[in-house]
Amino acid sequence: MQVVKATLSDIPEIITVLKSSLGEGLLPKSAEYFIWKHIENPFGESKILLAKENNQIIGVRAFMYWNWVCGAENIKTVRAVDTSTLPSHQGKGIFKKLTLQAVEECTKEGVEFVFNSPNKISIIGYLKMGWYENGKMPIYINAGSLLPRIYNEKSAGVLLSIYDIKASLDQLDSGWAIQNSSTHFHTAINKAFLKWRYQDCPVANYGAVIEPGVFGIVFRLKKVNRFIELRICELWTEKNIGEKQAKQAYKKLIRKIRPAVVTCGISPLFHHIKNNPLGFFGPFKKGPTITLKTLASKQLNSFNQFKQWNPSMGSIELF
Repeated sequence: MQVVKATLSDIPEIITVLKSSLGEGLLPKSAEYFIWKHIENPFGESKILLAKENNQIIGVRAFMYWNWVCGAENIKTVRAVDTSTLPSHQGKGIFKKLTLQAVEECTKEGVEFVFNSPNKISIIGYLKMGWYENGKMPIYINAGSLLPRIYNEKSAGVLLSIYDIKASLDQLDSGWAIQNSSTHFHTAINKAFLKWRYQDCPVANYGAVIEPGVFGIVFRLKKVNRFIELRICELWTEKNIGEKQAKQAYKKLIRKIRPAVVTCGISPLFHHIKNNPLGFFGPFKKGPTITLKTLASKQLNSFNQFKQWNPSMGSIELF
């Protein structure tokens, strides 16, 4: 068995391997999605290692680069995402071999740590390789409409068209960016990132309400039971202003969309007087379980238990 780096020409076979062991799952496996995720990522092309035997791909392991900023500090990390082994070669330690080699290479590159949100089965393997549980991501929760709308794809599409993400982002100058928080780590918010993450995403649709120079809300509509969850993926105000206008826009969203519940990550980029932006309750540790492993960094005090780490819902959504 050989371990090699993936090339663009490997993508069709990689998709076949992913489908053979994972199926479509929660997200469709396609070349378009794979390229968006691993090649067009503004943080850099992913580290993708392949296990090959007789020139056939039998295993795939991908680490997706992601940076976290706080003031002038920029922490380079990777997210452990796509991994798959052909069913005929499972049980041979291919997943472990590929993962540990990716860990070694990233450490030499100076990548600070690796994180991911594994399921209840895969977390066992990660813990054996030195990952540790960092707890559930803290999120804010709020009640939605007293008359929640029944969810269906057609109505969700109509609602999102009203809050067209492209039209919202087109209002922003090409070099537009939000000033980084000086107290907590988060994903840097600029037009290039928002366009890649939300406008160009081939597997999910997003909406936005943005008033340049004042505030921004980027959201997704998810089905929860029979109703709508309004998931706020990014939330910010600019220059310590905009809280009042953002609250007014949020109330209009609730009236128009009529969700049963609203969720939002802690946003250090939303300036507010109280600790409950937009009238939310929390934070509660109800988000996905996140696991970490130190690489070049010897300690992760700022990130442990989300002490000074405020990832948005859009940064942690399943990739």
